[in-house]
Amino acid sequence: MRAVALSVVLVVLLAVGATPLVAAGVSETAPDSHTERQLAVDDPTATSPMLSSAQLSDDTPSTTFTINLRSDRDADWVVIVEYELETDAQQAAFDSLAEEFEADGHETDHEAAATPAGIQIGLYENLAALASERTDREMRINDVERSATREGGVGTLELSFRWSEFLEEQSDDEDDEQLVLNDALGSPGEGTWLTSLGENQKLRITTPDGYAITSANVAFSQNTVEIEGPHTFDPADHIRITLEPSAFGGVSWELLAAAVVVAAAIIGGALLLRRRDVDPTAAAANGGVDAETATQSADSPASAPGPVDGLDDPDSSATESTADPPEDLSLLADDERVLRLLARNGGRMRQADIVSETKWSDAKVSQLLSSMADDDQITKLRIGRENLISLPDVDALDGSKRDDDS
Repeated sequence: MRAVALSVVLVVLLAVGATPLVAAGVSETAPDSHTERQLAVDDPTATSPMLSSAQLSDDTPSTTFTINLRSDRDADWVVIVEYELETDAQQAAFDSLAEEFEADGHETDHEAAATPAGIQIGLYENLAALASERTDREMRINDVERSATREGGVGTLELSFRWSEFLEEQSDDEDDEQLVLNDALGSPGEGTWLTSLGENQKLRITTPDGYAITSANVAFSQNTVEIEGPHTFDPADHIRITLEPSAFGGVSWELLAAAVVVAAAIIGGALLLRRRDVDPTAAAANGGVDAETATQSADSPASAPGPVDGLDDPDSSATESTADPPEDLSLLADDERVLRLLARNGGRMRQADIVSETKWSDAKVSQLLSSMADDDQITKLRIGRENLISLPDVDALDGSKRDDDS
């Protein structure tokens, strides 16, 4: 009976819209039946306007769907929609929508009329229930967070959540553990609810730490799948990605090869410099010292060349050369890099400043910080429409150190 009910839900969703990413989308333009209920955004008497997409932007908003796969078979989703708000009326409309979007609970009728289906949590709850019935895995939508920001003429809505049991666990012929992304995307009739990506839409799928993609029916690079719309997915052969534990922690062969080349260049340069240092002829030519002097023992006073006119004191140069070089944060793991940034900035930073410093996407930073907060590596404090990130032992409000007993 439940399977029939879920099938009916999907059929209804398929019939009512064509908003991309999922076939179960709802049209962004409010139906004619709602037209009379819509109020002008700039009407001062309007207390609860029904906002249409046309009021928010003249263009189709850009949407990025990021699915961060996890080794525990869950998936962290981040959906970001950006509107170009060219007029004061559009900005006022977005501010009104943002306030309702961030409110707890499910979308109101006002939100549903204005926001794309792809950022409505109810849609994913229906899809998870449908996939749970088909796969016989207990799938749920948890840890739902919604935020909205506007910087000038750009308004952003962000929905994040965790989809449990999203990946299937399998074993190959050698009994190696495999994680497979495929069946959660299925729909009745062996098709897929992930039918297409529309204009200005992008789908990004990342692999868990310690895993690598071993096979996929879609293009991938650096263990990441990125697909930009417009794009149509084949119902008979929808996305299938197989992951296996990697001895290199998910690092791609391209990166390993590049690392080997860089290491070889460094070693070669070091050997060349060492060879020049012990070559008496080169020493005589470069320092004005004859071959006999160049071969004297380093302990002999005669072997220590004096200062050369026009050059800095050799002692100061030696001191500078032995100083510790600045730390390259790009070589650290993502969470370690965030912790070092916080430490350098007094233990606290705005989330937007972390995005600016790391040059990462808003979606990646948001998901990384949520994961770090879950692991008690950092604390997140919501102030207005931005997050203040701090180290656990730092008071986010005044930046003072907390006592261990507090």
